[in-house]
Amino acid sequence: MPDKKQSIILGGLVVGLLSTSYLGMINQACCLGVLIGAALSVWHYTTENDVTLKTGTGAGMGSLAAIFGWGLSTVLTWALTLVGIGADKFTKRGVIEGMEAQLPPEQADVIIPVMEDYFFVMYIVGILSFALFGAIGGAIATKMFKKGGDEPTEFDAVEEEG
Repeated sequence: MPDKKQSIILGGLVVGLLSTSYLGMINQACCLGVLIGAALSVWHYTTENDVTLKTGTGAGMGSLAAIFGWGLSTVLTWALTLVGIGADKFTKRGVIEGMEAQLPPEQADVIIPVMEDYFFVMYIVGILSFALFGAIGGAIATKMFKKGGDEPTEFDAVEEEG
């Protein structure tokens, strides 16, 4: 089966860019940026290779594109924040300052120390949610972008067995 890396990277770049700093607001609409990037990876692959993919294969491609995009958006948002043009609310300090401003002091005194100790959990939840929505976007895209007929290609069947 033709290599999927180029398509996954392309989709991941779109996910990463649409999830960076202020552009990340697009993901407030049901992870729309992740869905778009994941679907793009499947579209690119099926178009370039004139194939129809199984739903599971498309979901896997979308999930990988989303995880790659999550990593890219994390690095880009961090870099933009360092130079002062990023959305600081996506950093640990920004989240904590936002909570301090919105919560009553007695609640902030309880919640903020927990947030500081377990902030990494937000990153794990982020990766998992990107992977999930990427899989959904990839699965939907396999149904939308059938290029080699209605049935998945023989290449796909060989990949599933091996």
